[in-house]
Amino acid sequence: MIDEVKNGSGPDESLPVDIAVMRRMFHDNPVLVRKFGLKFIEVATDTLVEMKAAQAEKDLSMLGRLGHKLKSSARTIGASGFADLCEALEKASVDNDWPGAESQMAEIPLLLERITRQLESEFSKISE
Repeated sequence: MIDEVKNGSGPDESLPVDIAVMRRMFHDNPVLVRKFGLKFIEVATDTLVEMKAAQAEKDLSMLGRLGHKLKSSARTIGASGFADLCEALEKASVDNDWPGAESQMAEIPLLLERITRQLESEFSKISE
């Protein structure tokens, strides 16, 4: 699996998370990697609900704040493509660019779903 992750670390590759980033951070402790990865999914999913509400209310400022909130944690787990989308959402807010924000909001849920599937698949191999 590590070789698959290394080969899939590009932004257009099949794996959206470079698991090796978390493994290095937690000194190859699979329990901590799993715990942190699952926490990211939980927080990102909850934040996505808030993002969709802000989008429905056309609250660009809130979308920017929520994008900022997820950006760092996404980079921390090795989800650089997701972090880039969050950063672009944050920038769209600063630039008062509603079409740009809507474009990011079309991609964020799709990529979060891919991240969730990848991490759940990875963690199903790790016993608690």
